[in-house]
Amino acid sequence: MRLNVDLSINDYDRNLFAERRIVLETREGEGLPHIVLKILALAMFHDPALQVEPNMEDEDRYKPDLLLRAEDYRPALWVECGQCRVQKLDKVTFRHYDARVVMLRRTAREAREIMERCRGEVRRLHAIEFIGFDNNFIENVSEALTGKNDVVTVISGDSLQLVIGGTTFSTTIHRFRTE
Repeated sequence: MRLNVDLSINDYDRNLFAERRIVLETREGEGLPHIVLKILALAMFHDPALQVEPNMEDEDRYKPDLLLRAEDYRPALWVECGQCRVQKLDKVTFRHYDARVVMLRRTAREAREIMERCRGEVRRLHAIEFIGFDNNFIENVSEALTGKNDVVTVISGDSLQLVIGGTTFSTTIHRFRTE
């Protein structure tokens, strides 16, 4: 499925008001919830240079869902959405040791669960921020998406609202880190 999204971002914590037009496609093994997570990541980490599914170096077998590069072209922000193997998180945090790594999952419970699975397996676990949302939020937003979408995001603290087609969806942003 192919989605056209006109994304308006209102992030009060960063005093950021921006717009971005993107085309997202579901790939094999991905559904609309994965697309919703990408839209949320685009809003939460907005930067004009933030790339969706970027091309990576030939020697790097792993590819992020979203990537922001530093001036020296190395990853500064690496975002994973949905399912991700613990081994991939270990390799990414070790290879790109100075990058900020964020893992978005559908629910707070899923975010906590992957964080716990990473304990003892990911050498630089402290480099990852795990984020989840309220139960059913991602699924409810997924049902509202059509081929062409005007999406307004409002972010303030741990509160996030999405407005799609006149319907407002609200959630808490649940963030987890290890010490």
